[in-house]
Amino acid sequence: MPTDLLCLGGSSVDLILRVPRMPRRDEKMLAEFVGRAAGGLVANAACAAARLGLRTGWAGVLGGDEDGRILRDEFAAFGVDDSLAAARSRPEGISDFTVILLDPSGERAILVVPTLAALPPLDNGLLSALRETRAVYTLPYAPGWFAEVASATHAAGGLVAADVESTSPTTGSELRAIIAQSDLVFCNRRGLALAAGEDDPATGAKTLLGTGPGCVVVTLGADGAWAFVPSQSVHVRGHRVPVADTTGAGDCMHAAFMKGWLAGWPLDRTLKFANAAAALSVQQVGARAGYPTKTEVETFLASQPA
Repeated sequence: MPTDLLCLGGSSVDLILRVPRMPRRDEKMLAEFVGRAAGGLVANAACAAARLGLRTGWAGVLGGDEDGRILRDEFAAFGVDDSLAAARSRPEGISDFTVILLDPSGERAILVVPTLAALPPLDNGLLSALRETRAVYTLPYAPGWFAEVASATHAAGGLVAADVESTSPTTGSELRAIIAQSDLVFCNRRGLALAAGEDDPATGAKTLLGTGPGCVVVTLGADGAWAFVPSQSVHVRGHRVPVADTTGAGDCMHAAFMKGWLAGWPLDRTLKFANAAAALSVQQVGARAGYPTKTEVETFLASQPA
């Protein structure tokens, strides 16, 4: 099925625990079980994009366990096409999972536990899907794999977006090569420092833009975000909202930015929309529980001071 956005890799189930504060080394602490919920950086973005109205697909590797079923059910609930994932499920595998420690402020620490191969195989089915999508969103996985994804997508006129995290699977020259093949790069300050050697948004983004991307977005959490293109930079401040859980807010922001990016909106409108979507997403517990629709984002923006 042709898609607006095809998301590759990055799914897990989150075990969410509430703690009175973050534990220190060699400390035992009681935690409250909050629940288990579908998550994962790229899978979250896929669900957020679908909620915002983009035709979205996801490809990756799922286990044949209960967590795999949870992930598939969640894709179905959000309207994400996971047909490429279903054919690659590993009946013997345990799905990736994370442990999330949530403090009273809504901030969290995340332990990522990868158990399966993150990369969807580049077979004929996936290559065909890459030729039929308007954009691809993924992480900087193996350089050779990423190069094939970017080449197939670009050859058909599609765009490539990469999320650079501080836990990036690639670093150094390999990461820089991946960034050079991307049209749009997302990162927070830690990801920017890893990719550019500098966590200042303007300086780091200028370095990355010089390698090839057409746009770099730097997220700053409660302090908002920056977006940079060669001819322009835009900053938006964070919205003051009640925070229940910040998990998945960056993923929602990325999806919302791509919504505007693919629609051809001006840079300032796109960043404001994405920033507002992230603000709405943090008001419920669970990465995806607060993901908004396009109408909800626009209503929220209309309620804010000019």
